[in-house]
Amino acid sequence: MKSLLLASVLCLFTTITFSQENEADIVKAIDDLTINWDNEAKTLQTYEGLGSFCGESQYRKKIITMLDEIHHYDTLLYGIVTRKFNANGDKEAKATLDDIETLEVDYTTKSFRRFIHKECNTYNEIENNLGREKGAEYKAEVKTLETELKKYVREITKQIDLIDEHVHHLHLGED
Repeated sequence: MKSLLLASVLCLFTTITFSQENEADIVKAIDDLTINWDNEAKTLQTYEGLGSFCGESQYRKKIITMLDEIHHYDTLLYGIVTRKFNANGDKEAKATLDDIETLEVDYTTKSFRRFIHKECNTYNEIENNLGREKGAEYKAEVKTLETELKKYVREITKQIDLIDEHVHHLHLGED
């Protein structure tokens, strides 16, 4: 039911906005965003990167804006791929739709913000309570936090990269 509702909303949205952008522009935007996300994810999944996210509003806004753009273009892509799948039942199109749904349901900007807020709270606790000493307990807490952070950021990155890879297998935007 949740997937059906998501599909309906995404299709309606893409029908309205698709005329504003063509497939080649969408593919280029997805490629650029994927490269940018992959680069930022390398920093974001570290303790220092988390510290920057938590403490620097400009960096935080940059990451949130990038995620919003990724979701925007994935929504546009969903409409294109849905039409392709409906036209010929393409298996690659179906896999693409499944991966977009995973990103749009499991890794929304809202869920990212919820996760990262919790991580920032933990980061601040570590820095406020253990940061002065930087001893074994500090290092253990940092490692634990970083492990959880890496896992989450890598899952988002995996979904974004999968969708970008699908776009190229579908040959969208190519004449």
